[in-house]
Amino acid sequence: MNDQDQRLRDYYQNLSMPQEKLDQLVQLTADSEIAHVRPSKLKAAAATFRKVVQPSKRWGSWAAVGLVCGLILSQTVWMSNSASENERTEHTLREVALNHTTRLEPEFRGSSLAMLDNSMHQLPFSLVLPKSISSNYELLGSRYCSLSGVLAAHVKLHDKRSGKPMSLFVASNADELEEIRPQQTRVEGVEVQFWREGGLFYALARRS
Repeated sequence: MNDQDQRLRDYYQNLSMPQEKLDQLVQLTADSEIAHVRPSKLKAAAATFRKVVQPSKRWGSWAAVGLVCGLILSQTVWMSNSASENERTEHTLREVALNHTTRLEPEFRGSSLAMLDNSMHQLPFSLVLPKSISSNYELLGSRYCSLSGVLAAHVKLHDKRSGKPMSLFVASNADELEEIRPQQTRVEGVEVQFWREGGLFYALARRS
């Protein structure tokens, strides 16, 4: 049990929490690394608490107090999950950009994706090019890599139109990657795109 959980438990056991401790709880939530709740929502929650604990009101209702606390706790858990998703997405974006810019030689070479697939026996899936990849590329080779802790294939391509290298990352749509939403963004000068297709997770990286 962490410090925040203990404070919440102490509150349940002491309905007559002074205003000072109430303010501390709100401040603790606002300062925690998982709490990005808008100030307006925190103020509204604090105002609701004040109404519940006022002596002139029927503040002794466990149901009312439990409801308010439950709402705040649920929101905290939701924000924790959102923070975890954002961290994993940010980590994977940088992982893809770094793999693309690091000049590591391919472990496997072949004139077709089928040849590379036959060589990469450790992959739990078959290498398939996504439909969005055009035929205007030259296949350079492939190597094993990791995406968010999931074994993946790093396929190196050469874009014939722009003359720039491209990196296509292919992984199974594992639980570790399910939280990552399809998107396209730029990371330190590298255009990175995430999407899913045919039961696989794809990432494409190229210099902008």
